[in-house]
Amino acid sequence: PARYDECSWGLAQRLEADFAHFGLKLTQLYITAITPPPDVQQAIDDRSRMGVFQDMDKLVKMKAAMAIEKAATSGGGAESGMGMGMGLMLPAMFSRFFQDGTAPGAPDDRFAQTCPDCARKIAGDAKFCPHCGHQQIVFAQCSACGKNLPPTARFCPRCGGPATVTPAPAVCRHCHAENLSGAHFCNQCGEKL
Repeated sequence: PARYDECSWGLAQRLEADFAHFGLKLTQLYITAITPPPDVQQAIDDRSRMGVFQDMDKLVKMKAAMAIEKAATSGGGAESGMGMGMGLMLPAMFSRFFQDGTAPGAPDDRFAQTCPDCARKIAGDAKFCPHCGHQQIVFAQCSACGKNLPPTARFCPRCGGPATVTPAPAVCRHCHAENLSGAHFCNQCGEKL
């Protein structure tokens, strides 16, 4: 919830060009709730719980002890035999799991996004691509070539065009209404521009 405003602003920036193709202008976008499926919510809760514990080894030992205790307090019969078997298997499972500090086959979270300029994998929190220098946070884009521009840019670093030029509106041939530049259909009469 602390990032709803940031998410809605970023999503509005990305959708603005898509809406312009239909002759629409997106002025505001509000995100009031994001409700993931229950299994995703459980994974988020588990990840936040892991952040509370500084020593992962102690957490695993505590969880294993709780599982063994739960199996021991359950009724007799097959459950107790299974609980004893799990108690004998758990130490071997956890020792293999934490040999190098990561789970086998765990995804590498360091590379969470792709640079739109050079299409290489980069860190999720990168502000610039380490391979090509492309700016990842979009303040403005060049109206001619679409390159991301720094906030104080006067000219585009890719094509050299002025950064402050706004594209001319598209005028409909049929009804002479002004539409957003890049629109494919007239916002008034619906004719193809």
